[in-house]
Amino acid sequence: MIRQCIAILLLPLLLVGAGCLSGSQPTLKKINLTYWRIQDEPDALAASVAAYGKLHPNITIDVKKFREEDYERMLLEALAEKRGPDMFSIPNTWLRGWQKKLLPAPKETTITTQTVNAQRQIAVVNQKSPAITFRDLTIGCVEAVSKDVIFKTIAEPEATPPVKAEDKIWGLPLSVDTLAMYVNRDLLKKANIEKPAVTWTELRDQTIKLTIRQDNAIKQSGAALGLADNIKYLTDIMAALMMQNGAVMADDSGYPKFHVFPADRGDAEFPPGVEAYLFYKSFSTPGSVNHSWDAALPNSLDAFVTGRTAIFFGFPADAAVIQARAPKLDFEVAKLPQIDPGKVFNVADYPVEVVSKQTAHPDESWDFIQFIARPEQVAAYLQKTRRPTALRALIASQLTAPDVAPFADQLLTAKSWYRGKDYAKAQAAFSEMINFVPLELDPKYGDIVGRAAAKVGDTLR
Repeated sequence: MIRQCIAILLLPLLLVGAGCLSGSQPTLKKINLTYWRIQDEPDALAASVAAYGKLHPNITIDVKKFREEDYERMLLEALAEKRGPDMFSIPNTWLRGWQKKLLPAPKETTITTQTVNAQRQIAVVNQKSPAITFRDLTIGCVEAVSKDVIFKTIAEPEATPPVKAEDKIWGLPLSVDTLAMYVNRDLLKKANIEKPAVTWTELRDQTIKLTIRQDNAIKQSGAALGLADNIKYLTDIMAALMMQNGAVMADDSGYPKFHVFPADRGDAEFPPGVEAYLFYKSFSTPGSVNHSWDAALPNSLDAFVTGRTAIFFGFPADAAVIQARAPKLDFEVAKLPQIDPGKVFNVADYPVEVVSKQTAHPDESWDFIQFIARPEQVAAYLQKTRRPTALRALIASQLTAPDVAPFADQLLTAKSWYRGKDYAKAQAAFSEMINFVPLELDPKYGDIVGRAAAKVGDTLR
């Protein structure tokens, strides 16, 4: 099993290359690679950086963390001014929009390094290593990864010689985050609720019990659902509801289809995506039995931290934020509720480690990214960060860890659907869909969801 695991995402044996065979001695130069990241502290990869340094003493890795709210701006500015990092992390939903700034994985890497030759002398050689393949990625990682990171280069038919579009690997993840449900245990106990909901029907019933009103205002929310502006991860929540209800989020070309009837649902009143939209909106609709959220409440994460809502939907990184801001809050993480437990759908949203097109050291950069994606390096990283794995072989080991298990248990059913080039605009389209107030006599819900799909579709161009 270990042998198979290593073969999946590991570079095969290094091949001593052309430098020595040609009679010319390669020169070992000092190389400094810069690596920008978000979410994790720099020490999350300290062990891997140290291990790589032992293999390649001439290469140093400078890891720098940025605040999430500043990251995109600072990264774009640095790249525009030709002072950007050699490697950096971006969300999986950014990959296609950032394609022109990225360098895909090569077929092989050549690294100048020291070795001990047959005469037990230290020699400087060029080590050549085949890069990760499509098959390695498909077999070794959970399904969402290959669908996200493998896509075509941009064709340039008028170039000399012409450049054809071909599939490439554009980055590698160290983890895959899934959307889950955070629950305030104390509030559930007070409402005589024994355990977190497994289905959305159960969640709706629990929300009714958990919501407390005072003078026509919501004093305590049962669940943070229903609006756009004060709900974190709105697009992910909506995508989960739509997929679980039977909507096709996008066709094979990536074009949104969540507003139309699938072939097997033509006899329903509304397409499944519209039904999901109406269900979500019901939690912020006054007079609805589900009403448990309004615009007067703070951001959903803030509301959970301060005890204003019993249920919050979030990703693994939110656990550390909650613990830091409310160390006495008694909460647990449960799997995302499902519409039909027999047909499970979850949402993946995660960072991908990529190499800049501007780097002066493409082989060294890709060699390092592939090194930290090896199973043994990933295992150390996950132990430090408590995030769910991208590697199939490591899932079983995470199912016994209470803090990671709910996220890891969803990995094999997690999907990411967005294939456009501007995820911020796609998110804005979902927000507009939720914020739109339909006409009372003729709401035309299908048109509302259809407009959102069209705006998301525009971002594919």
